Amino acid sequence: MRYFSLAAVLALAFLLAVPSSGEAQQPDYDRGGIQIGQMDDITFSMGFRSVGRFQALSQDDVFVWDGSAFVEPSKPSTGMQTSFANIEFLLSLGDDIDVFFDLLVATQRHPTRTWGHQGYMYIRQMPAGSPLEFLNPIFEKVDMKAGNFYANFGEHQFTRSLNGDTRRNPLVGNPVVYALGVEPGMELYFGGDGMGAMVGGGIGAPEQDFVEARGYSYRAKLWFDRLDGIYLSGSYYNVSHDEGVVRGTNLFRRARLGSPYAAIWNLHNDDGGGGEGPGTVRPGDGRDVSAWELNAIATLFPGNHLAAFYGQAEGSGLNPALPGTAKGTEEWSYYSIEATQFLGDLPVYLSGRYSAIDYDRLLTTDNAGKVDRFQIGGGLFITDQILMKAEFVTQSASGFQAETVGVANWVDVGRSPSFSGLILEVGMSF
Repeated sequence: MRYFSLAAVLALAFLLAVPSSGEAQQPDYDRGGIQIGQMDDITFSMGFRSVGRFQALSQDDVFVWDGSAFVEPSKPSTGMQTSFANIEFLLSLGDDIDVFFDLLVATQRHPTRTWGHQGYMYIRQMPAGSPLEFLNPIFEKVDMKAGNFYANFGEHQFTRSLNGDTRRNPLVGNPVVYALGVEPGMELYFGGDGMGAMVGGGIGAPEQDFVEARGYSYRAKLWFDRLDGIYLSGSYYNVSHDEGVVRGTNLFRRARLGSPYAAIWNLHNDDGGGGEGPGTVRPGDGRDVSAWELNAIATLFPGNHLAAFYGQAEGSGLNPALPGTAKGTEEWSYYSIEATQFLGDLPVYLSGRYSAIDYDRLLTTDNAGKVDRFQIGGGLFITDQILMKAEFVTQSASGFQAETVGVANWVDVGRSPSFSGLILEVGMSF
């Protein structure tokens, strides 16, 4: 990881000599929205995303820690999920500055609450007449993003379902592990023709935190898309807090977005918070994390889409599932490969994905295991704004010691739990 950071710094020194093109590294990403007002060079747009799901999922060998013992939760029944939604607002000052913020109207974690999510500025240059216009020779070389937003690590914010925003994910569920965390911070973008880089930092926590124990997060990213139909990127992230910090990074855990698989691998799934991340693996305790990830996205021929990523990470500190009971180190690798194919000129596609996380070490040197997920399904564009998906999913854990918690939410992965079934989704986006 030390050499990866050094390579990123050397690349940045070279890229400072070429014009800025920070947004070019966002593959297949178009926020869209509807313009609702304009005055002079100021444009105000609003977007709305919503999703509803029907699931028929079953689970086996699932036992969950209830605070005093491992208990078997009730079997999940077939039915409809709560609908979830995002509302987005974008204020553009010409082509110079974008101001974006969004709200999570309802989430799997908190279905009856509305949360502020992201809020940031993306600056390409200072507007003419601004007292800071003298900085524009710098902005010819660099773009700046500042506020509360997803740390630009990997490509997950551009390719995953984000609560009610499901358009960029060809399947219903996301990979079994993906790095996606919001935190206050700043990023600088450098780039040229078909290549670029980013460096940034943040407070290493999802909300403001001024306790002395809090550290800072640092990240870097390089991308290359000069080859027709091929996009490559590499990312690095590091954060280190003292044990006294209340909340650490949510890069691998604590996401408010929840999961599309409700009441799975969980003791509870309600507004009390017991339903955080049903069915998902959430490595790292968030206090001391170092990670790198490589991504590849390709279109080999019309209607085809391939994507893969591989990452390694390490976290140390308290057991995230049982705070105060054990200390140790987590070391894991995580990866995914997926393929999507449209059927000729029809608004229909098929898609499949395999993803997994391999723990080389979970708190102790003699505890290791794996969780993998296989998804297959497809989608139908009913209109340009409405996408219907169907997915069959199966997931299982293996190799862990008995009574191992901290991998999934309070679940004893030492019993080799699994779940599988069918899930349907209808998402609307404008």
